[in-house]
Amino acid sequence: MLSAYLIAELLLCEKEQFGYLDVRAFYWRRILRIWPLYFFAIGLALFPPLNRQHGFTWRYAAAFLLLAGNWSVVAWGWPLRTIAIPLWTVSIEEQFYLLWPPIVRVLSGFRVLLAAMAMLVVSSAVRVLMVATHRGVFSVWCNSLTRLDPIAAGILIATVLQGGVPRFRLVVRLGMLLAGVAPLVLVANVWRIQGPNWLQWFPTLVGFPLVAAGCALILLAVLGTSVRPPGVLVYLGKISYGLYVYHTLGSFLAEKLDFVRSGLPHLIAREALAFSITIVLAAASYKFLESPFLRLKKRFELVRSRPV
Repeated sequence: MLSAYLIAELLLCEKEQFGYLDVRAFYWRRILRIWPLYFFAIGLALFPPLNRQHGFTWRYAAAFLLLAGNWSVVAWGWPLRTIAIPLWTVSIEEQFYLLWPPIVRVLSGFRVLLAAMAMLVVSSAVRVLMVATHRGVFSVWCNSLTRLDPIAAGILIATVLQGGVPRFRLVVRLGMLLAGVAPLVLVANVWRIQGPNWLQWFPTLVGFPLVAAGCALILLAVLGTSVRPPGVLVYLGKISYGLYVYHTLGSFLAEKLDFVRSGLPHLIAREALAFSITIVLAAASYKFLESPFLRLKKRFELVRSRPV
């Protein structure tokens, strides 16, 4: 949702400021930001020591290389014990980045709003179809068409705010924050929209839009706040893409390095080690792999993004 909000806001702002949208420049910005780490991670996932069970086969790799990794999971299920698992969501983002700019280029502000609302309708309709036809869990969990709710919500927020930020009082923000967290807790602990082997009507049809609504409330609760986060959190936000991509690799390496095999000490030590390894990998990746491409990306910036 956050990515959809930021991208939608930048595109609308660029179109408003210049009177047109440079789609090619947008594609270059996204390529230089996403692709270096994305394709590097695919290469790591194919590296034999990190793919010992050969779960990440070449047919999976081909799908991920074509930015359709999520559809490979829908078709064939999860590849066994692969560090490439986080990349399926990046595939969905890339599909959004590919299709959304041409839509914004030809639509007015109000029609952009209607397009986002249409995305909500399509997402719900496809989920109904998947449940009615008794498809597997991944047909909803990893399906681009069923995961449009948070993307549409981010677009709606950007379209309504029109580059501004909400001016809520603190008590209102706290109320929205609590109201946003509540459905996330409910869905995670009671409904479990990602069931083990089957799709259920109520969690599937209500859970996904409810999670999107909760995330929208959380985003609105923090937009425009004057609270400055600690420097360490700002830095973690800067390397957050790497943190996400490398977290399964961090867990994999922690399991190999952690020799405590039972009880609470094992759990704490393994998770702390995995988190530390992930931070080191993400920091090194940002400095040596991503930063050179980010410097190139600035050549294609027409509107500077602002901190959320």
